[in-house]
Amino acid sequence: MISQLSWKVGGQQGEGIESTGEIFCIALNRLGYYLYGYRHFSSRIKGGHTNNKIRVSTTEVRAISDDLDILIAFDQETIDFNFHELRPGGIVVADAKFNPTIPDNTDVNLYVIPFTDIASELGTSLMKNMVAVGASSAVLGLDETAYLDVVEEIFGRKGEQVVQKNMDAIKRGSQYMKELLGEKVNMMQLEKADGKKRMFMIGNDAIAFGAVAGGARF
Repeated sequence: MISQLSWKVGGQQGEGIESTGEIFCIALNRLGYYLYGYRHFSSRIKGGHTNNKIRVSTTEVRAISDDLDILIAFDQETIDFNFHELRPGGIVVADAKFNPTIPDNTDVNLYVIPFTDIASELGTSLMKNMVAVGASSAVLGLDETAYLDVVEEIFGRKGEQVVQKNMDAIKRGSQYMKELLGEKVNMMQLEKADGKKRMFMIGNDAIAFGAVAGGARF
């Protein structure tokens, strides 16, 4: 087991990269893990590389890390742009749709999952990000049910069927990843967090809270 790791998801702007990172973070926050994240995005509504990098730890962290343990890739550009961050023994989990490749002679493992195909089987390719969340939970040794409350909050207004399909996507991703890992299923399993409730916010929110705490009035 390990006490901390760095995770990144990347793809094209408008492809659900932000929501993938958000769902991943909220679930881990509620389990009691400390988080620190950074988002890179293109200055356009759709298209162009974007990624979301998260540092997860059982102890307090105050910055993002330079290296990377897990890279979730929805396109080859994500691998090409971010591969240099992967530490020896790191893993790339990529969508089979684009026939992913990684550099030769590197100590990095590539696992290919049909994110898009699995999501399409469940109703829409838009749920491929949920398949990726499930795959991530398998690598970290987390029960996919940890995401149930988050999925219900985000998709509940769309009806029970939508909630169930998204949970099915998470479960399918987790199951597929476990089968790929085989005996290595515990290679990056996280130590259990303390389960304490902690605030989870973006920098803009933190600045506003700080201003109010410092006596700012409007």
